[in-house]
Amino acid sequence: AGPEHSPLPAGLPNAGKSSVLNALVGRKAVSVSRTPGRTRYFQTHFLTPHVRLCDCPGLVFPSPPPVFSPPPPKVLAGIYPISQLQEPYSAVGYLASRLPLPPLLQLRPPSAADGWTAWDICEAWAEKRGYKTAKAARNDVYRAANSILRLVAEGRLRLCLRPPGYTAQKGE
Repeated sequence: AGPEHSPLPAGLPNAGKSSVLNALVGRKAVSVSRTPGRTRYFQTHFLTPHVRLCDCPGLVFPSPPPVFSPPPPKVLAGIYPISQLQEPYSAVGYLASRLPLPPLLQLRPPSAADGWTAWDICEAWAEKRGYKTAKAARNDVYRAANSILRLVAEGRLRLCLRPPGYTAQKGE
């Protein structure tokens, strides 16, 4: 008998490692989810008597401080769970600086003439969707911000970024 091989997929959370393992095995061997962090433990499955497939949780590399606020690209890429965000407005602001959110979401212009801020976008989305706080019946901007971020996570709003160092080639 030859040596055993154990391919180990490594990558960020929600990159599809578990889905690839299920496709290779040909059945649902490990559970998958849209939410990052579903795979919690190292798991092995035998494809043949000599080939063992491994699945592991995604790797998250430490970020520079502040630790409590993940960089917006990590949130928008699905690496950091939206439900764990304490401050979603910077991610909405990042998104709004790259997508024309007000026309895409068909929002009414803010009363201030300075243009749209992340807060204005969340306020207008809360108004449009009817998101209100329980006690004071004010617009629930936190819920609205999470809702906008979930539109990205679900693919209903698409954010496409070019890789670092990318330069457009003429004639292509």
